[in-house]
Amino acid sequence: MHNKKEHYPWKGQIELTYRCNLNCIHCYGKGSENKNNELTTQEWKRILDEIHKQGCLWLCLTGGEPLIRDDFLEIYSYAKAKGFIVTIFTNGLLLTGKIVDYLQKSPPLSIEITLNGITETVYESITQMKGSFKRAISVIKELANKNLNLILKSNCLKQNKDEIHKIKNFAEELLGKTKGRHSFKYDPIIYPRLNKDAAPCNYRLTPEELLEVKRSDSEIWEEYERRLCSDFPDLGSDKQILYRCNIWLTQFFVNPYGRLKFCQLLDKFSVDLRKQSFRDGFYNVFPQVLGERFKTNSKCKDCSLRPICYTCPARAYLETGDEGAPVEYFCKLAKATAEQMRVAGNTLHATRNTLRAK
Repeated sequence: MHNKKEHYPWKGQIELTYRCNLNCIHCYGKGSENKNNELTTQEWKRILDEIHKQGCLWLCLTGGEPLIRDDFLEIYSYAKAKGFIVTIFTNGLLLTGKIVDYLQKSPPLSIEITLNGITETVYESITQMKGSFKRAISVIKELANKNLNLILKSNCLKQNKDEIHKIKNFAEELLGKTKGRHSFKYDPIIYPRLNKDAAPCNYRLTPEELLEVKRSDSEIWEEYERRLCSDFPDLGSDKQILYRCNIWLTQFFVNPYGRLKFCQLLDKFSVDLRKQSFRDGFYNVFPQVLGERFKTNSKCKDCSLRPICYTCPARAYLETGDEGAPVEYFCKLAKATAEQMRVAGNTLHATRNTLRAK
């Protein structure tokens, strides 16, 4: 059902709050916290009822730090009782014995914990919270011992670029390594905050540094090489199309204040679920994105690298205030990726010729 190519809300990400018990240097939600405007427990339950009625299957509870809400277990248990397949995104520090015991009895599909360092110095240089590393490692080991489905993940930053492969090794040693199941994920891209504060961009890795991260682990590098050898995507005939992402066909986001969004990073084509219905927003407002076209003669419009570029109108708007504007950092990444694809393609071609000759 999830793979059917149609407009249907299979999967949702619910941001319960932008508040957090940590103060991470790269956090995109920092500066957008407003506890007094957050949806109440009853409002979340009503929205979950609407989402359920429209047929949603998969639900991710995230933040900020979702467990900072006193009613987290009440909202989680309500979602589970409705039949949602639930994933929890957390930093893990607030997973108390009471919460862990409850999750054992009523387990989520998975718990994804962000671990941005495997040493205290690196981890706490990012979280800016003394004592957070020991607590995080303690919780992770406890969850592993209780056989809850756990995934560790990292953001690639200047501070931890030399530890990404070590975090992956730690995850696989602790959680096991089986075919078709990943116990570790990493995100190579850092964005400005939702309030357009560009401070997180100071911690981005250069294309060369990102390549070093990939080369630091043989499995990561092999997976990356396979992608490099794929066919170069076609830009298509209508270059005026602004939004080429179609994630909104099957996925949606709801922020802590009740805005139903087609994109996590953008309020455009969003609706206030305190005033409008989920169905109206998903089926009538989201599709308006199809009509968006470039309004300027941006060089992105005709760029042949657009299909492999990390930028998109939402990310461009967050960084420049203009959906169609190029972002220099993403331009550099796209050019580096294109060159790596060219080299990988030439190598593959030469290898095939050698094999044919034999």
